[in-house]
Amino acid sequence: MAYHLDPEGNPREASELPPASLFNPGARGGVAPVRAREAFDEAVALLKGAPTEAQVRQASATLSAACAVDLYDACEFLLANFQREKRLEGPSPEVPAEVFRLRKPQVVVLRGRVDTDGRARELQVVEAPFPKFGEEVMRVAAATRYQPAMLAGHPIATSRLFRLQFQMPLENRTPEAELEWVRMRVARFPESADAWSHLAKLLGSRTPEAPGYVEALERLSALAPTYWWAANELSWQYVQTGRHAEAEPKVRVARQLAPRNPYVLETSAAVLWGLGRCDEALADQRQAVARLQEQWPREERERFERTLADYKRDCPGGSPPAPSPIAP
Repeated sequence: MAYHLDPEGNPREASELPPASLFNPGARGGVAPVRAREAFDEAVALLKGAPTEAQVRQASATLSAACAVDLYDACEFLLANFQREKRLEGPSPEVPAEVFRLRKPQVVVLRGRVDTDGRARELQVVEAPFPKFGEEVMRVAAATRYQPAMLAGHPIATSRLFRLQFQMPLENRTPEAELEWVRMRVARFPESADAWSHLAKLLGSRTPEAPGYVEALERLSALAPTYWWAANELSWQYVQTGRHAEAEPKVRVARQLAPRNPYVLETSAAVLWGLGRCDEALADQRQAVARLQEQWPREERERFERTLADYKRDCPGGSPPAPSPIAP
C-alpha cells in the first residue's frame, strides 16, 4: 500500500529523502501552535517580496516549524514552492579498477549541502566500496556547478545526499542474490539511510510480514526522521500489532510531508481510531476516500469505503471503546 503515490499532493517521489535543512521540526524559529497561522502568513508575505538570503532562511525555518505543529497549509506551501537543486555541469568520476572486479552494483553516497552560489560544500562520505572511490566522487561533487534549490523563487542553501550508482551486473541475478547484496550494504554501512531504504523497500515489495522488515523501517526512520514513506509504512506496521501510541508520532510526520496522500490519510485514520479519537479518524478516512485518484483499482476504493463505513457504524457521534492492551 505504501508504494501508491499522490502526484498532486506529494510532488516528491517516495524514493526521495527530503532535505533535512528544509523539513526540520527543530529548525531555529520554533512556533507555538496558537501563533502558527500568524507566523505562516508573515513568512509567506516575506517571500512574496525581495527578501535577503538570511530572511529566506528565516522564512523557511518558520514554515517548517509551523508545519511541525500540524498547520498543514505551511506543509503544503513548502511542498508546492520548493524546487530541488539541479546539476548543471561538472566532471565525470574516474572509476577505480577494483569496482569492475567485484561484479556487483556499487553505490557511493555523500552527505553535504548546496549553497546559493551553486557549489557543494561540507561533503562527507557516507558509503563507498573503496575509500579512494568515495574521495573521487567527493572531488567531482565539489567541482560540479548546480542550480541552487529555490523556495518560492528565491535561492536557498539546502542539505542533500549525493548518490552515484554503477549498475554492474550481479553474478547471480536471483532475488536472493540481490537481497544478500543489500544486506551486505547495511551491515557494512549501518549509518547509510540510502542502504536501509533499499533494504526496506526490497523487503516490503516482497514479503512485508517477513522478519526484519519492521526493523529495517525503524532503522531507516531513525536515520531519516522526516522521510514520509518510511514514517507512514512504519506507523502502518505498528497499527497492525496494536501499537497505536508508538505509531502516532510517525504518522504525524507522514501527514506533514504528504498531506494529500490517501494512504497516509488512511494510516492516520487507523492510528486515531486505535487511540479512541473517533471524530478525527472519521475526518481523515473521509479525506482518504476523497483523495483516491480515478485510476485507482476498484478493489482498493472499495476497501477504503468499507473502512469508512465501519468507522461510521461503530462511531455514530461518539468515541469507540478504548482498545484492549496488547501483550508485549
